[in-house]
Amino acid sequence: MTTAQLDSLFFRVSTSSDVGRSAVTVSGHALLRGASDIDRALIGTMVSELGTNIVKYAGRGTIQVSRREDDAGVSIEIEANDNGPGIADIGQATSDHFSTGGTLGLGLPSVRRMADDFELTSTPGVGTRVRAVKRIVHRSLRDSTSYPGLSGAAHLERSQRTVVDDADAHARLFDTAARTRPRDGELVSGDRALSLACDGGMLLGILDASGHGTSANNVAASLEECFQLEGSSDLERLIRRLDETAWGTIGAAAGLAFVSALTGHFRYVGVGNTRAAQMGTATWRGISRDGLLGARRLSITLQDGQLAPRDVLMLWTDGIPESSQHARAASATYRTAAEIASKTITDFARGYDDAACLVLRWRP
Repeated sequence: MTTAQLDSLFFRVSTSSDVGRSAVTVSGHALLRGASDIDRALIGTMVSELGTNIVKYAGRGTIQVSRREDDAGVSIEIEANDNGPGIADIGQATSDHFSTGGTLGLGLPSVRRMADDFELTSTPGVGTRVRAVKRIVHRSLRDSTSYPGLSGAAHLERSQRTVVDDADAHARLFDTAARTRPRDGELVSGDRALSLACDGGMLLGILDASGHGTSANNVAASLEECFQLEGSSDLERLIRRLDETAWGTIGAAAGLAFVSALTGHFRYVGVGNTRAAQMGTATWRGISRDGLLGARRLSITLQDGQLAPRDVLMLWTDGIPESSQHARAASATYRTAAEIASKTITDFARGYDDAACLVLRWRP
């Protein structure tokens, strides 16, 4: 059951279907207004992980998601409560890969790392309360910083280099959008579309865990956590870290790209059935090497390209056929990133497979 107020959602969860519906409802709800696509996905994942823990260990419980605003910005607070058996060793329960349920053991550690603030209290035989907070809007004066002795183009370049990792700066330099959809009949997806501001540019990632449903979603969640924690412009290092994270799992395909905010130069590396293409003034196609993350036979090829102003770079999984690229390219010159991503999923995603796409337009 879901109870909604202006800036709060309340869920009672006792089945995996309840958990899936809660995550989907939160990800698309108005209380996340101002959040990026990536933050929406992270918050949905946090709700899913906490709800799954409740169903698995306590049988039933509640999740409340609330919007909090203060002088520093806007945060989303997620509180999960149950009257289950409780946790005897909280430190062990929040350690990576510890599990008493035969799973990957990534639920609580994953939520803790995705959150900006995390609290867990539990009493054996009484129940457990988890509170996780994710900041979605930061109020900052960094954009208005002045630099004595600099003027004109030099001042602009210094300012851009200083704020390039700030959300407001990226809103000016990049138009990005991510869209995912589980295959028909599933509530969760093993595909992810990710982006991260870092190192003077934007890191893009597309993930496609093998299979579908909960097992694929769990693998994708662990890879997403690795991407968020270790993401950088060093694509070779990052894809090898993702490969290590996938060891012992059903594996995944992945594509990574890094785009410089100031020059538009980009690099790409891909493994498995992932795709990448440039649309606009030039034609470029990424090459993803055969293989699978976690198979311990990783072979990679780093590639690079150059975006012109207003060009689009798109990454997508094999739930979207390659034959649809020409239709997307025809609309890329005048549509926003969100319009391209949404139209791609709506018009071309195969119903029998998970699908994800990530679109970036460079607009210096």
